[in-house]
Amino acid sequence: MAKSQKMRRQFWQTAHLFVENAVSNNIVLIQALGLCPIIAAGTSLKNGVTLTACTAVVLIPLSFFIASVGSKLPKWLRPAIYVLLAAALLLAAGYVLGTYISPELYAKLYLFIPLMATNLLYTRSVGLSTVINPVGTVVDALGSTVGFGMVICAISALREMAISDTLWDVPLGYTIALPEAAVPFTAFILLGFMSALLQWCRHRVSAYFHRKEVEEA
Repeated sequence: MAKSQKMRRQFWQTAHLFVENAVSNNIVLIQALGLCPIIAAGTSLKNGVTLTACTAVVLIPLSFFIASVGSKLPKWLRPAIYVLLAAALLLAAGYVLGTYISPELYAKLYLFIPLMATNLLYTRSVGLSTVINPVGTVVDALGSTVGFGMVICAISALREMAISDTLWDVPLGYTIALPEAAVPFTAFILLGFMSALLQWCRHRVSAYFHRKEVEEA
């Protein structure tokens, strides 16, 4: 019984960590990271999903590496290793996207992928070697990736529907188009609404997980 209770408590703690990074500490709405790709490239759902996937390809493996091996490397060598690994992951993601998935998407997004990944690497990965275990680090990175994805995909989908009356390039049958939604100011307005919604959700999310952790204590 005690072991089962401990496992349930660990589950809720892990879930709390994930939701904290995805919602309560959202890297876009709270930390203002990744704004440039969202504002400039977040004009279609395909763009949003692609940038989210590239974020996952870089951030999750790199975070796991930092937590598993980072503390064993000399401090002076760590930044170079991290940058080289991130660059290798970015090149691999870009090659797969441009060669096997969609050269057109790669042509539109190749400037934003390294910019976005560099921002996330600097702010989310530098301190991850202090996380107790690699699993916690992966959950932390996954939550950050999901948080970024939720914001950019929501904004990209809304802007695509307004600009071209499509979603994932599928016509929706509307008769009114708003090409003005392509301008960066529209993204700022949508980010403002999402930030307000986040503030409403933060307290409720934290209170819910705190209650669950106390119940399993």
